[in-house]
Amino acid sequence: MRTLKLVTLLCGGLSLFGCNDGPSTSNPKPSSVSPPVAEVDFQAMLEQSVEAGIPGIVLYIDSPTLQFYGAAGLADKENTIPMTTDARIPNGSAGKKVTALLMAMLHEQQLLDLDAPISDYLSDELLQQIENSDEMYVRQLLNHTAGLYDYLNDANGEFFAAVLQQPDLIKTDSFALQFALNQDANFKPGAAWKYSNTGYLLAGLIMDKVLGEHHSKAMREYIFEPFGLSSMSYGGIEKAFGEIASGYFVDDEGNEINTQPYYANIGVADAPIVSTAKDLGDLFKIIITSPDIPAKVREQLLGESVWVDTDVIGQQYSIGIFSEQVGNKPVYHHNGAEIGYATLNWYLPSENMVMSAIINCQGYNQCNAEIDKISDKLRDTLFGL
Repeated sequence: MRTLKLVTLLCGGLSLFGCNDGPSTSNPKPSSVSPPVAEVDFQAMLEQSVEAGIPGIVLYIDSPTLQFYGAAGLADKENTIPMTTDARIPNGSAGKKVTALLMAMLHEQQLLDLDAPISDYLSDELLQQIENSDEMYVRQLLNHTAGLYDYLNDANGEFFAAVLQQPDLIKTDSFALQFALNQDANFKPGAAWKYSNTGYLLAGLIMDKVLGEHHSKAMREYIFEPFGLSSMSYGGIEKAFGEIASGYFVDDEGNEINTQPYYANIGVADAPIVSTAKDLGDLFKIIITSPDIPAKVREQLLGESVWVDTDVIGQQYSIGIFSEQVGNKPVYHHNGAEIGYATLNWYLPSENMVMSAIINCQGYNQCNAEIDKISDKLRDTLFGL
């Protein structure tokens, strides 16, 4: 059996400048003065990324003064299918904000309590397999202060090895959670911050318990359909909704692997959604600005009291959303990384601007380097660095 070995940490929640477990670069020294953003040729930027090795990319930018929606490269290399703006990919941890939004909606409806102990919702059998579960609260699962062992980053590829063994099996939260049970905690709940995808798996199980059915149905009824996110679906669970673009990974032996068949059957609450770049971007703007989001719900994601410091200086996290200053501008963000797929997703309050990009490669040196380059170009351009 081939093992997919990653050359970079799969933190799932790539920060604006790289993986959150890496050193902070929140205040990079600008190398030059960027041209006015209206004069930037974003399509050429995409084409350059493809020439440098990214298979395909879609970029969406929307603000009152700047709009761009373009694509370059291939969605399917084997069949030479062009990447288009309606391409959909797994959004990785950029989708955590959707799980957080649904949890906040259920909290507002008093179907669950974000500040209750997790023991109010999960079985004793499960809790006994999670260290410190008797001291853990629901909100801590979502803001990464629970101290949970991470089934992706701490398990050294065990989850992905199991995915390869059973590619046609639908993997939901319960399947993924088995790789985090009976493991040592990273710290006591509330004592520190460390990104852990496991907390969102537990949140998914809590929603299933209070709803009496899989939470994907509520996500569609509460979020996808009411807000017109017509391309958005729950990974794996709603696979009949439509296909996803191919995703590319290169293993240690130099073999290129299309990971699309594996991700077609993964549906977990820490990375729940598949969508276009536009719907991913519009979702972020909806969360932050739409009058149709109740104020009490928005307070759970953006209120002054909900933020906690991360392990990156100057960066904070609420539930599903990072916040920091870039130059002299605030930015909300939450990117995503999967084997074969990457997403960038930022919102600039000062400009009422959302930026989202979807890329169909991740996890090997050439691709990761080019993702970093276009991320830096976009950051310097949009923030005027």
